Amino acid sequence: MFLTQENLIKLLIAALVGGVIGVEREWHNKSAGLRTISLMTIGSTLFTILSTLSGDNRIVANIVVGVGFLGAGVILFSGGRIRGLTTASSVWVAAALGMAIGFGQYALALFVTALVLVILWLLAFVARYVESHAHETLSYEITSTRLRAFERLEKLFEKNHLYIRERKRFKRGGAFVGQWQVDGSLPQHQKFAAEALKNKEVTKLTY
Repeated sequence: MFLTQENLIKLLIAALVGGVIGVEREWHNKSAGLRTISLMTIGSTLFTILSTLSGDNRIVANIVVGVGFLGAGVILFSGGRIRGLTTASSVWVAAALGMAIGFGQYALALFVTALVLVILWLLAFVARYVESHAHETLSYEITSTRLRAFERLEKLFEKNHLYIRERKRFKRGGAFVGQWQVDGSLPQHQKFAAEALKNKEVTKLTY
């Protein structure tokens, strides 16, 4: 008989584990949220139970294939960047957790669930910090009414701890144009741009 107390416990644990991860994804407004992750965990648990009872290992193997299709569906290419990889990974690990529960590996499943939450919550802050302080090379083009403004701008680069890789200066339509390739963190770039635009001699700034 399939409907045993043990199998019911497995499915309830799967719902709990999937719900916990799903809430985190829902909180961050991701495409695969509470319902998707919960259903994924419960479904993979049920398939694993059926595989164990029937002795057909192909059922478990097909879980991995099915998860691949679902994961691919949440990955998007937008704004020059690939988005949704973390959500796709969450779907993938949710299926793995469901399989672990289906095989009765409760302690392993709960430990991995805690580990997943640490990665999704704690390491998200670390990732944001690293991204905000990572050095980027940006290309600036600044138009000014006076050539001497560029000397002040280069001092402003230095003040904001930005390193100039290349520089060009030329005239375009009666105005002076300067182009720079500059290294620095994103907050430093943003601070420079805000201060540079306060200069009345600067008529245009792009980067």
